[in-house]
Amino acid sequence: MIDKNQILAQARELIEAEGKAILDLARQLDDTFVQAVHMIAECKGKILITGAGTSGAMAYRLAHLLATTGTPAFYIPPGDAMHGESALLTPGDILIALSKAGKSLEINLFARIARERGAQVMAWTANPDSELAQMSDLVIVITVDDRAEGENLLPFGSTLASGAYGDALTLMVKQLHGFDLATLAQTHPLGGANELARQKPQT
Repeated sequence: MIDKNQILAQARELIEAEGKAILDLARQLDDTFVQAVHMIAECKGKILITGAGTSGAMAYRLAHLLATTGTPAFYIPPGDAMHGESALLTPGDILIALSKAGKSLEINLFARIARERGAQVMAWTANPDSELAQMSDLVIVITVDDRAEGENLLPFGSTLASGAYGDALTLMVKQLHGFDLATLAQTHPLGGANELARQKPQT
């Protein structure tokens, strides 16, 4: 039986480790991040984003954020891609594949098809030696201390780190595209973000 103090202690320890994982990620940003920003901002086609499990949830979130800020980004589950949706890929497109281990069969097949169809591949993985990384044009390595993962196993901290990386990427791409608050107000007619965009003066 876990008592109240143990519950609080373990929860605090995990959250502190997760917070440290995000701070460590900020310090790890280098020229690869800049390359990723330019690769997406200068894309002449579509941005397709894929991932499975918790990586899939973060892939969907990234696609939503990029689309919300003016980048033509779409989430495609890797299983659906293997049943025809990979035909969307054309030369000039980019596939962003989120896979911690880089060993997911359906994601790697999707990446291979992307390359065959003339698209570029950007991998987000903790394993730079993985099959996914080896077939990618740009590899984003995102690693966190095991203490940030649930019971050193569940993808808690790594999921948060992927989300934070995607947030920073989205913001920088938005700025390069010149996507302004007036456009956000137009394309986000419902919700608090629209009201804030209308009220904030343009710079």
